[in-house]
Amino acid sequence: MKKALALLLAMIMVIGMLAGCGTTGGGEAEGTTSDTFTMAYNGVVTLNSVMTQASNDHNVLYLLQAQLVRYYDGQVEKDAAESYEMSEDATVWTFHLRDGLVWSNGEALTAADYAYGVKCLLDPGMGSPQASSWTMIKNAEKFMNGEVAWEEVGVKVIDEKTIEFTLEQPLTSFDQTVACKHIYPLNQAFVESVGVNNLGSSIDTIMYSGGYTMTEWVLESSITLQKNPSYWDAENQFQVETIKLLEVEDPNTEVAMFENGEVDAIEEMASQYYDHLADYRYDNAGGGFMFLWMNTHGYSEGADKVMGNVNFRKALSYAIDRDATCLAVDSATKAANNPIDPNFPGINGGKFVDEYPIETYPTNGDVAKAQEYLTKAMEELGYADVSEIPALTIVTWDTAIQKTLGEALTDQWKQNLGVDVQLEQYVIGTAIGKFYEQTYDIFLITWETDVKPTDLLQAMTSTGEANPGIWANAEFDQLVADAIAEVDPAKQAELTQKAAQVMIDDAGIIPLHLNGTVHAKKEYVDGFVIGVSDGFQFSKLVVNK
Repeated sequence: MKKALALLLAMIMVIGMLAGCGTTGGGEAEGTTSDTFTMAYNGVVTLNSVMTQASNDHNVLYLLQAQLVRYYDGQVEKDAAESYEMSEDATVWTFHLRDGLVWSNGEALTAADYAYGVKCLLDPGMGSPQASSWTMIKNAEKFMNGEVAWEEVGVKVIDEKTIEFTLEQPLTSFDQTVACKHIYPLNQAFVESVGVNNLGSSIDTIMYSGGYTMTEWVLESSITLQKNPSYWDAENQFQVETIKLLEVEDPNTEVAMFENGEVDAIEEMASQYYDHLADYRYDNAGGGFMFLWMNTHGYSEGADKVMGNVNFRKALSYAIDRDATCLAVDSATKAANNPIDPNFPGINGGKFVDEYPIETYPTNGDVAKAQEYLTKAMEELGYADVSEIPALTIVTWDTAIQKTLGEALTDQWKQNLGVDVQLEQYVIGTAIGKFYEQTYDIFLITWETDVKPTDLLQAMTSTGEANPGIWANAEFDQLVADAIAEVDPAKQAELTQKAAQVMIDDAGIIPLHLNGTVHAKKEYVDGFVIGVSDGFQFSKLVVNK
């Protein structure tokens, strides 16, 4: 559920950017820094690092906590870890902490704090929605299920400065996973004193280890961060003394504040202002897809055999002009016909999707092909006329942009195929419930791409966290499992390519578009970088006003 909720919230805030932990930014510049940087942002749900589910929570936590390694502008950087190494068989990763790490209250920050942070994520008694992201750690899943004690989990504190992770199988990109999926340190005595449910609920229930501490938090209004002199590299990073984050609900007010100089940047610009603020605009597509989730069991009356028919599902996919839909709904998005994020690098210096292409539908659609698939489906289903196909439902959450997107899809299906699909929208909580309850025929929802191509594919398998049971393909499951276990980069890429092809051919979960985010920043702001999964990367931020 973690990513579904995180991405529902994130799509309302429009998160998509470069692949996995991708970024957008304004470069670096030398100059005298201003004391304060003010940004209109999208708010947080909770700053409890154990219980958070929303991407925007991680945006702020990125500034408040020192991770072992972190992303900056698309690259993994060492943070609290001075060095790390992988065993020859890629199953053991060892991180060595820097000398002199401290919490903001002066207490030593040690390897035990990072180990305890992982334990809190996995402890079933704490109920972290992030737990499923760490099942690659040896015995993590068994610990989550109460089958083994914590001492049997592959997280070991070797000494105060060394933490070791043993994995279930070889993983050559575990450092990227750690950087992207967040291991925050937690002081056990502090957590036990405030209680896990109260952790991160106020400025006094957080221990800080990152570039900033939080000095003020007005719920649903603003957050003020102050440079943390105890951060290990405070002398060279996070030069802006104060960061003010203002939650501004009305986009007109937000733009007026930007133009009046009340804010230096806007985290997410409303689409109606794309042209108006074109000179200040930064945007990228990637980091997450909008998918059509086909419930192959069906939900509406008579929909089971229809949705279970692969040719019918293909007809729906081919009938969509993704290019025109993206242009009409949100120009920041980019049409997608491959479940591999096009920003992911290949193994030969290019992009993965170019080095390992698949056969798929055109992004501008193919109505003739869609009608061919529909004819085959009707023959297989025993329908003489399209009017015999039962009315279907497509479900999503209740924002204007999702309404426009849903209506664009249903209109194309009606016009191009004569198929009736009813759009239903619900508040976030209800929509999430319906997603996991499978009370829909089609669901319109996003999912992040994570670190590498196999991450998203693994989430889509029949037992994956992104698949509540709506679709299963044994060949796909096996190819993904084989790809994850493969250490040779070329063989892994080939298996990943085959898995992506099977996913497209079976049309159970269908990519629609890459998410898009549009920021605005003043010309005097440099080093402005926001990552899709690692948030406000303002360590090199410079404000020259």
